[in-house]
Amino acid sequence: MEAKIIRLMLIGLVGMSTASLPARAAHDKEKVMYLGVLNGQVQSNSVVKVTRTLPEPVLFRAESADGLPDSLIVRHAESRPASGGAAWVTVKQVLPENGKEARITLKALLMVDGQKAPVNVTQRGVDVLIALPPVLKSVELRTDTPAELEVPANYRGHLQVAMQVEGERAS
Repeated sequence: MEAKIIRLMLIGLVGMSTASLPARAAHDKEKVMYLGVLNGQVQSNSVVKVTRTLPEPVLFRAESADGLPDSLIVRHAESRPASGGAAWVTVKQVLPENGKEARITLKALLMVDGQKAPVNVTQRGVDVLIALPPVLKSVELRTDTPAELEVPANYRGHLQVAMQVEGERAS
């Protein structure tokens, strides 16, 4: 099974740093989006919610020269339906300092050959599987709304939440 991986790290300065992620093979692409110092609203005395627009709306892109996937996999994620044929995708990450979770939620849109296509998602274990219609030229997974980051209210420090999106081809 061939896989193309794009890891999207959303970084918010809210205190200490977490361990860095392992390096990947040369054919993989990685994007790091710095969100700056974040301040948000405390909810229920336990979670700080921050909304921030990403500097780059494209989460995953593959073109015919790269080899086109049959499906996309978002690792360690959950999904729920959104309006307009989109899906809300949430990635959780356990914080090493206190064992609590940080979450990032994005509204995912699918563009196939330059046209918007409905996002057809299923849960596969701890991952979200996005089925793709036939693709001739290109496929993009993108977001058109601000990301929502949730962090435990008592957390301070640097934060890296990785959203790992892989293109998968049927063997």
